[in-house]
Amino acid sequence: MNCNETKFVMPLYLSSELDATRMADFEIHVQQCGPCARELEYAGHCDELLHDACLEQSVDALGLRERVLNEISKSRPRRRFLFRRPVYTLPIAAALLLAIGAGIIYFTLYGSSSQTVYAAALDDHYSEVVQHPTIPGWRKTPEEISAFVREQLGDAEFLDKLAPAGYHLTRARVCDLPDKAYVHLVYKNDAREISIYVRRKDAELPGATVETVNGCALHVTAINKFEIAGFQSQKYTVLVVSDLPRTESLLIARNAALSLS
Repeated sequence: MNCNETKFVMPLYLSSELDATRMADFEIHVQQCGPCARELEYAGHCDELLHDACLEQSVDALGLRERVLNEISKSRPRRRFLFRRPVYTLPIAAALLLAIGAGIIYFTLYGSSSQTVYAAALDDHYSEVVQHPTIPGWRKTPEEISAFVREQLGDAEFLDKLAPAGYHLTRARVCDLPDKAYVHLVYKNDAREISIYVRRKDAELPGATVETVNGCALHVTAINKFEIAGFQSQKYTVLVVSDLPRTESLLIARNAALSLS
């Protein structure tokens, strides 16, 4: 089972609708794939939040019934019937209220889930750069990095242009954020390391635009003490992750946008 299949069957897994074989394949993949494991954890949290929110929405049944019956009595002349139809208004109204509440919660959570690319970038930066683990797959010499980036993105001429002032490129590898492959570039100066993630341009980045530079819409968000800035040029999607102040983080993203076409 690959990442795309995992994403497709994840709702079935959360609702316990997978057969034993597919469930075993799903769990094996999640155990071996960090991005999918994080997405499963997030989806489970959203599922629990939606469930709890729906349970907390109490319906004033008596009050609602009185209002409905009152409106019905106003809208038609009073008539006496030998056989009265059963009143289904209350359960229908309650179901509609529940559906509306669930829809509001769902779209709120969906809007939040669109931010996961930034959270995934921070998680990757923290686990692969801040904690300094020993991870295989890094290209470290300039020749290795250029050849690797050219293989992944079709071009490596932009690497020097992308480097922030005072920083130099130390290593590169492929990372999934959360289910799309990015080239992870680590730039370093005397004080810190920052991560710049690059992939071929595809879907638009989520979030509001804070400014537009060289035709590129800049997005920015803060998670804990880290800043994540992102933009899309004509060719690339770029994310910058650092513990710098927002003004400096935006400056790096702004200069990168000016250098890329």
